[in-house]
Amino acid sequence: MRLVAISDIHINEHDDNGLTCFRNFSTHALVKDATHIALMGDIFDLVAGNHHEYDKRWEEVFKIIKSFCEQGKVVYFAEGNHDMHLKRLLSRISSGWHSHATHLVHIEDYLVIDFLGKKVHLSHGDELNVHDVTYLKYKKFIKKFPMGLIADFILPISVLDYLGHKASKKSRKYGSTRFNEEDVRFKFREGLSKYFNTGIDIVVGGHSHVTDNYLNGNLTYLNNGYPPKSNKFIVIDNEGPRLETLV
Repeated sequence: MRLVAISDIHINEHDDNGLTCFRNFSTHALVKDATHIALMGDIFDLVAGNHHEYDKRWEEVFKIIKSFCEQGKVVYFAEGNHDMHLKRLLSRISSGWHSHATHLVHIEDYLVIDFLGKKVHLSHGDELNVHDVTYLKYKKFIKKFPMGLIADFILPISVLDYLGHKASKKSRKYGSTRFNEEDVRFKFREGLSKYFNTGIDIVVGGHSHVTDNYLNGNLTYLNNGYPPKSNKFIVIDNEGPRLETLV
């Protein structure tokens, strides 16, 4: 058995670095032989709600996910802060996959699984940044049920695209002036304290765009950073939890 995971590739347009990362991930030997695949949020730079326009726009990505499921792999798709309110979208897209649709598991917030005798916590990982109170309040608000209905049924995709790309541009501009890898790594490690003495053995997350393979007592934390830059993804198998190189 093998679980592989990737997050924060931020696919924004065809043939960009994010889509290239996803292609490289999907064809990697360790991924081909994996039994479980975890897509841990911000796979897309912007996807929100159940809009049919996404079917064509990201057809290649959904075909790859379908192929994983047809091979009998379990695919976990966790929501991030750039791709959210995905339940109806993933359900609709997979509805024609027949029995293979059950292999696609939507994660709205987090999921704890038993894997190779370990309890593994899967999420986008943004909950670890406990110091960013403003962001956590924003995330709590934007993830509320009514906002999902608005994304699904009220806002047209053109408005979502405009608002999303504007927010992404602002976020990147802010991050480029304030980003310190060691500081971010330290803060996310501090957030791991919530999992001490909970029975969790491995925490798999992303969001920070900073790679980490950190052991604190019996708790391991894995983060592949920003794969278009870090060139990393996560592997958990009989050789242990670790980061591997994409290409």
